[in-house]
Amino acid sequence: MTDRKQQAKHKEDQVDYIRPFLNQFRGDGVKISSEPVWAERVEEIIANLPEETLDGIVSRIRQSSENQFVDFAAFGEAHGLTPAEIKLVDSIVGGLSVPEHAECHGISVNTARVHMQRVLEKTGSRRQTDLLRKVFGH
Repeated sequence: MTDRKQQAKHKEDQVDYIRPFLNQFRGDGVKISSEPVWAERVEEIIANLPEETLDGIVSRIRQSSENQFVDFAAFGEAHGLTPAEIKLVDSIVGGLSVPEHAECHGISVNTARVHMQRVLEKTGSRRQTDLLRKVFGH
C-alpha cells in the first residue's frame, strides 16, 4: 500500500472511531445527531480535519477516564427500550431530572414519569441510581 493510501486509510479509521461519539455532542441543548443536517456537517468537518488533529482527538477520547461515553442505541436495544425511553435515559445520564426532561422534550411530566417506570422495569432497576450503574456497566 502506498504511503498516501496508508494515510487515507488511517484518517478513515480515525473518523470511524470518532463517529459513535458524535451522539454525545450537543448544540444549544439539542443532540447534534438528532438533526441530520448538523450531524452531516459535523461529520464533514471531522473528515476534513488534519490527520494530527484527528489523532489528538482519538487519543483524548481513549485516555479519558472521566468522560464515559454511552452507546444509548445499543443499551436501548439490549433492554427493549422505545426511542422515547432511550431519550429519557440519555437525559438522566446527562444530569436532568424527569421533570426537566419532560420540559426539554415538550412532553408532560406524567408521560415522562410513565416512561421512567417502564425503563426501570425493562432494565430490572429499582431506582435511577441502579439504572445509572447499569448504563455505565458497574
